[in-house]
Amino acid sequence: MPIPPVTRRTFVAGTSAGLAAAIAATGCAATGSRASGKTRRSTRSGPVGPFDTMREMIEALDARGELLRIDRVDQDAYEGTALMYRLVEKHGLEGAPALLFDQVKIGGQWLQGPVVGNYLGPWDAECLALGLEPDPAGGAATFRKARAHLIELATKNGGRYPQIPPELVSRDHARCKDVILQGDEIDLGRFPLMQVNPGDGGRYINTASVFTVDPTAGVNIGTYRCQLKGPRKVAISPGAGQTGWKMLEAARKRGEKTARISLVLGQDPIVYVVSGSRTANRQGDKPVDELAVAGGLRGRPVQVIKSETNDFLIPAQAEMVIEGEIPLDDLEKEGPYGEGLGYQGDGEKAWYMNVTTVTHRRNPWMHNSFTGVDRGPIKSPGVASAYLFSKKFVPEIVDFHYLSNANNIFFISIDKTAPGQGLAAGEKLGKFNPVAKVVIVLDKDVDLMDMSQIMGAISSRWQPSPAAKIFENLPGLPLDPSQRDPNKTSKIVIDATRQLPGENGPATFPKTNREILVELAPDALARVDAKWGNLIGKWD
Repeated sequence: MPIPPVTRRTFVAGTSAGLAAAIAATGCAATGSRASGKTRRSTRSGPVGPFDTMREMIEALDARGELLRIDRVDQDAYEGTALMYRLVEKHGLEGAPALLFDQVKIGGQWLQGPVVGNYLGPWDAECLALGLEPDPAGGAATFRKARAHLIELATKNGGRYPQIPPELVSRDHARCKDVILQGDEIDLGRFPLMQVNPGDGGRYINTASVFTVDPTAGVNIGTYRCQLKGPRKVAISPGAGQTGWKMLEAARKRGEKTARISLVLGQDPIVYVVSGSRTANRQGDKPVDELAVAGGLRGRPVQVIKSETNDFLIPAQAEMVIEGEIPLDDLEKEGPYGEGLGYQGDGEKAWYMNVTTVTHRRNPWMHNSFTGVDRGPIKSPGVASAYLFSKKFVPEIVDFHYLSNANNIFFISIDKTAPGQGLAAGEKLGKFNPVAKVVIVLDKDVDLMDMSQIMGAISSRWQPSPAAKIFENLPGLPLDPSQRDPNKTSKIVIDATRQLPGENGPATFPKTNREILVELAPDALARVDAKWGNLIGKWD
């Protein structure tokens, strides 16, 4: 079976949803990761989704104390980027708050915001975006609640998320049409679109839903990096192998000279997640209505309206829509750009759009991603889908996890019943999932959201020989700077399950001290919970 290339979209957005679908019938995705620093519990009440607008989501986070508001940041001095680094370093990827900047200095001018960042990074966002109350325990418990909800949702629908078709609304009810700019009225430079890293090629739109269309595959929405090239010019860089790239390249090969395109900014959180991942699970060239998938995840339809200059039905409550044409026979340099692994990516040749129309809400809010610094979108929709899918080819899988800051290191737990089972399960993922560089297989009693348990299992249950296997010259992640060949890598599978006698393991494995506590003092934990559970729960 041919393995398709790993694309930026496969890896972007925390890699959560695209891992299984990126390899069609053989992939697998991962759960969320534990914050490396301090995590917050949900101690305040507030609204829950699903939300029709990004603004509503921000308000919900604010009500719960998960929003840090800054009056002014000087992005010419990269204050916004440095602030995001400091917050992640202090509180972890999932513990850092959402950000809102009222004004941003760009190119020597103070531009009016707000500019929003990391608003899907906090753990609470996993539940809030789906219309669920976060778990009072906070942290990974909230993620697990969201994942369980989505697994149940898909299971009831035959293993796929349900679809609710979009709802067409009138212009009077479409806030993205509040202001319409055309021709010389347009100057994208006056909006607070950031250059995130000093090494980047310029200012970027890095959270837009990019609408493209193909006669066979229908409409696609994808989140790609888009560099500002001028007041009415934007580079479009889907990356080779992405659906958007395939559609544009196919149009070029058909002899078409231009392609119409719409960029939707400040869309609601679920549309953004579907756009930035493969949650919709497109199979080859078969059409899929990604807005209908978003509607199914939301439990109600996405409100849409027609773009001004093309036939795309776009989210009516978005903050901004940029419309234009792509000359298909011309490419220009784009980038470099700070990529998801935290390293500066190379520049590349890319298409560009000539902007003809911009529509937006009054006083539009901009959403900026600190790519490679923050966590990115919520993971649970992609994780739940990939978990159900992975069970089809590795039925013994119990859980799946990856680190948010090391997305190509996978942890899986299995219900092990026979010798060789651990290495075999890891080998399937390592060979068939191009993103997986390191696969660590663990027993089902190991909590994959707890790095101390993972490392404890590796230290006490694993022997490097024979419970490890290295593979050479397999498809890899182009964004990995350690690869000499951008598309090839070596891989390792580590079987950190308890090794059975048939695997050169000991005749018997001793029980853990905790197992003995539960067995010989069965009331101890319950007594502590009854006496001091409230105190334990409040300790932060």
